Amino acid sequence: METVLEIRTCNINDLEKLTPLFDDYRQHFKQTAAPDAVGAFLKQRILNEDVKIYLAQSGDDLHGFVVLYPSFSSIGLAPIWILNDFYLKSGNNKRLMAKQLLDKISEDCKEAGAIRVEVTTRKENHKLHKLYKDYGFEKDYKYDYYFLQLSKAAASNMLK
Repeated sequence: METVLEIRTCNINDLEKLTPLFDDYRQHFKQTAAPDAVGAFLKQRILNEDVKIYLAQSGDDLHGFVVLYPSFSSIGLAPIWILNDFYLKSGNNKRLMAKQLLDKISEDCKEAGAIRVEVTTRKENHKLHKLYKDYGFEKDYKYDYYFLQLSKAAASNMLK
C-alpha cells in the first residue's frame, strides 16, 4: 500500500519536527549543527510571517520542506516569491514529492497574485537543475547574479 503524502504549510506547532530536519539541511551545506539557533531562526520567521514553509509529510514522518520568501517586482508592480530552500531527506519517491511541493507552491503563489517564483541553485546541483527545468522553470541567460558579502559568517562562504 502506497503512503499518502500530505503537502501543507508549516505553522508554529511544526517547529519541533522541522528544526532537526532544517538543521540536517544546513549540515548538508557543511554548516555546524546548531539546533537551538535553527529553532530560534525558524520561530522568528514563522511568528513574523515573513516566510512560507511547505512541508512534505506522511503520517507523523516529515520528509522535506520548501522555504519561500516574499519579494516584489518593481517593473512588474507585483509580488514575486523567492524559493530559497528545497530539501527532501527521506521518502520512497523524491521526484514525486518534489513535484507535489512545486505544484502546491505554484498554486499558492498564483493565488497570492505573484507573477513568478525565482530560484538560485549551485551550478553543480544537476538534480535540482533538471527538476526545475522539467517543471517549467526557465534559465535566465540575460542577467548575471551578484552579491555583496557583508559578513564573514560561515554560510556566506557558500556563495564563493
